[in-house]
Amino acid sequence: MSSNRRNDPRAQVGASLAERPAETRSRPESGPGALQQHIGFKDKLVAGFLHHQMVAVETLLQLLAHPASSLMTWLVIAIAVTLPGALWMSVSNVEQLSGSIRESGRITLYLNDTASNEQGRQLAATLERLETIDEVIFISHEQALENFRRTSGMADALDLLPGNPLPVTLVVQPASSLDATSIRSLSERLREYPDVAAAQLDMAWLERLRAWLVLVQRMVWVLGGLLALAILLVVGNTIRLAIAARVDEIRVSKLVGATNAWVRRPFLYTGLWYGLVGGLMAWLMLIVLWLLLKQPAADLASRYGSGFELAALEPAAAMVLLIGSMLLGWAGAWWSVSHHLDEIEP
Repeated sequence: MSSNRRNDPRAQVGASLAERPAETRSRPESGPGALQQHIGFKDKLVAGFLHHQMVAVETLLQLLAHPASSLMTWLVIAIAVTLPGALWMSVSNVEQLSGSIRESGRITLYLNDTASNEQGRQLAATLERLETIDEVIFISHEQALENFRRTSGMADALDLLPGNPLPVTLVVQPASSLDATSIRSLSERLREYPDVAAAQLDMAWLERLRAWLVLVQRMVWVLGGLLALAILLVVGNTIRLAIAARVDEIRVSKLVGATNAWVRRPFLYTGLWYGLVGGLMAWLMLIVLWLLLKQPAADLASRYGSGFELAALEPAAAMVLLIGSMLLGWAGAWWSVSHHLDEIEP
């Protein structure tokens, strides 16, 4: 009998286990049959990415499954983004008129009556070498008289004059880098040249236009802030209704161990989709607005002798509007979920 026990492998294994110290024996940590498995950081990262991807697709499909309600929210966001975008596009186009605007800062030099055309040409060549001057337009005695005859409507009266009363004129275009103060200083220096009888500088229109631009830019920021708040409230209220419709599902999820971050994730992606699609619709609205106004603006500019063309919103500015819309949708969803999620407990 004892010989059989010595030859039985199971008996030998049992004896071997019995001979081990108690602290070296393998035993379950959490009870009989429990198994622990270590999950690496890479596995967690992949699992998190896959879950984000799944939630993003599911939330988009849920929005598309209810097109009427989703479209209403998207249109509200699109209009809220389009208004400041249209104002910003208008300001950008007005600033593109800098070439025409700077013409209001031109300095007109009237030479002495005794100055000849040759003296005027020499002075123009001297002034063009200055770094503070971009261009000098020379107008001779004869050209000045012809221009006045064509624009004044007093051709008959001019024929009665014994001679040409108009002096040689130089139209000086200051450098584009000069501000209003520097242009005034340049005008004072040009007035001191020997052959210059008078220097005329009209800065009133330029200063008024710049003041209007500053005002409109401030209005864009204020309006943009108010409409951003409106987007936060619209998305927040929409997410609140979605949370109210899924209270039981949230409670069950928390009951089986879901964290607030896990429960919050679908609503955040919903807000992100609201902002993204609303921003894309706003971009399309701005393009349509530009197409509708491009030709009328060109026709109006041509009647004033200008080659101005209305420019669309720059790609960088459009991306700012799009990313801003996405962030506002995400922030509105975060605010709503954070406010209501803690109130829902299993």
